[in-house]
Formats: sequence, C-alpha cells, structure tokens
Amino acid sequence: MEFGLFSESGHRRVADAAQAYDEDLAEIVLADRLGMREAWIAEPNHVRPSTVTNAHMLMCKAAALTKQIKFGTGIRQLPLHHPIDIVQEANMCDQVTHGRYMFGYGGTHLVSHEQLDIRGVDVGREETRAMVYESIDLIMKCWSSSEPFDFAGRYWHGTKIHVLPRPYQQPHPPIAAACSGTAETLEIAARNGFMPLLGRGNDTAEEIRNMGDAYVRAAEAAGREPTRQGFRVTHVVYVADSEKQARDDTREGLTRLLVERDPVYLRKHLKPGQTVQDLTFDYMADTGFFWVGTPETVYRQISDYFEESGGFGVLLLFASIPLATPRKVARSTRLFMEQVAPRLATRDPDRAPAGAARR
Repeated sequence: MEFGLFSESGHRRVADAAQAYDEDLAEIVLADRLGMREAWIAEPNHVRPSTVTNAHMLMCKAAALTKQIKFGTGIRQLPLHHPIDIVQEANMCDQVTHGRYMFGYGGTHLVSHEQLDIRGVDVGREETRAMVYESIDLIMKCWSSSEPFDFAGRYWHGTKIHVLPRPYQQPHPPIAAACSGTAETLEIAARNGFMPLLGRGNDTAEEIRNMGDAYVRAAEAAGREPTRQGFRVTHVVYVADSEKQARDDTREGLTRLLVERDPVYLRKHLKPGQTVQDLTFDYMADTGFFWVGTPETVYRQISDYFEESGGFGVLLLFASIPLATPRKVARSTRLFMEQVAPRLATRDPDRAPAGAARR
C-alpha cells in the first residue's frame, strides 16, 4: 500500500483564497517530505470562495516546492472544457513537473445545469455522460496520433488536429477515472487500463469491494491483467496520542462537515429507524466512518477496511477539510506516516485472498 493526499480546498474557512491555497501547498510540501507518493487536487463542481478551479496552476507551484510527489487532477470535469484545451494544459503541466503529472477525469453525473448554461453548452443534463465519453475519445486520439488528424463528433469536431507540446511521459500521462458512479464508468476505465478513483470518503467497504470486483471482471474481459494496485481510496484520517485528544481535536470540524454534507450521501449509513440527525460525530467515529484515534486504532480501522473491501493499492488522506488547526493536522500527518503507514506498506491487494489475515 502507498499513501497520498486528496486535497479539496473549498472546505477551508479562511480569510481569502490565497490563504487557502498557501495551506494546501503547506500540506503537500509536508506530504512530500514524509514520503507520500501523490497529491490529487480537486476541482469540485460546487464552487466556494476558496475552491481550486484549475488544479494545474496549484500543481505547477507545488512542483517547484517539492522533490518527488506526483500530482493528479481530481477531477477535470470533461463536459466543462474543450478536449483540446485539456490536452494542451495537461501536456504543459506534465512538462513543467518533469513527468510528475497524472490526469484524472470525470463529470458524468456531477455537472450542473447552471455550469453548462454559464459556459454556453447547449445540451441536456442527461447528455453529460455521452460528452465525457466523446471527450475521452478525442483526448486519447490527441495523445496517440503523431500526425494531424480530423475528428467529427457530436459535441466536438476539428480538422488537422495536432496538439503541441507533446507530454513529457510517453505516450501520455497516467490516467485515472472517477468511478463512484455507474458500472459503465468502471467498465470503460478497466477496458482502457485507467486507474479507478473509487471513493471520496463516503463509500463503505462493501461498496469498494463491489466496485473493485466489477473493475477486475471488466479488465479480464478486455484481456488485461486484473490488478487492484491502481485502486485509489480516499478517507478521513486523523491520528493523535490518545483517543480523547483525537476526538477533541476533530469534533467541531467534522461535525460541521457532517452538517454540510448532502443527506443523499449519508443515508446509506442509516440503520433501520435512524434519521440523518442520528449520524453525529461520535456515532460516525464509533462506527468507523471517520478513522480518528491513536496510531493503533487508526491502523486497525484501515486494516479492517482493507480486508473487507478486497484491498486497494493507494490510500489517500482527505486534506484541506476542517479536521483541526493546521499545526495539529501536520502533527497528525507525521504520526500517521511514522507510526501507521510503515505497518501498512506491505499490504498487497493482489497477493493474499480477500479476508485473509494480514496483521
């Protein structure tokens, strides 16, 4: 297992966007120093005062401040951008970072009517999935064609298309697909060998297992060697010296996060007779929705989730959300990488059968 960050700056409560971005960069720089593998920068569909609206800009600054960590777009919402613009930006970002770039895409169900209308995109909300698939076709054509080509699609078209500069990584950067939507999205990712982004901290272990199994089946059907190493799973993680300290540090911030979370995403965690109001901070921490506690507690929570989910190759820690003060979050990250991550690093989702003991 390897480790990284999933950074969603729009959750920060700071005076201005500049401060939010500085705090994002500080978390990424620390992650790099501690040996984390990657940082995914969110471009959310719900734009707030401190939202990162173009992840590439933050990545290029972060690349100058770090040594080895890789950067991924999490995610570029394809219906909102022209595919050729996307490729040009991705290629330049890949060059500037000397190959520390990963392209993450989505947008099949997250894009709103308002976002499409503002950009003058005259299509129905139900067409966004078709737009994503056509966009990927054109993007892959841009990366695979060494000569100018023509493209005649329903949403995009052009003649003598030839995108420069070429990417630093050949034939193209690693590609990841947001796969928490439909089975069709998983199947397309598997057929193309794209890395699946399987969760945003809300998926149960059973849901991750089901999505992972679907991906593996589709990869096998496409003649690709199935592997769970590329699976990325995101979760709230906070480590402190005691259970009480961990909960005291995070209670206010995570309670606010629960209140702001769309009830649709929380209802799956209800037991018979419960309402969304029953999903308090303590309840969610007690049931393992939040991985909050001592290094031993967090290690056990992640281990259990790994087994129950069928395994995954990369765990992304939710960053940029109001867990605690920046100083306390930094200490939590250090404790995690020093006392929890080394015990998890040998976990291989492809080596042992799901459910086998790996203590």
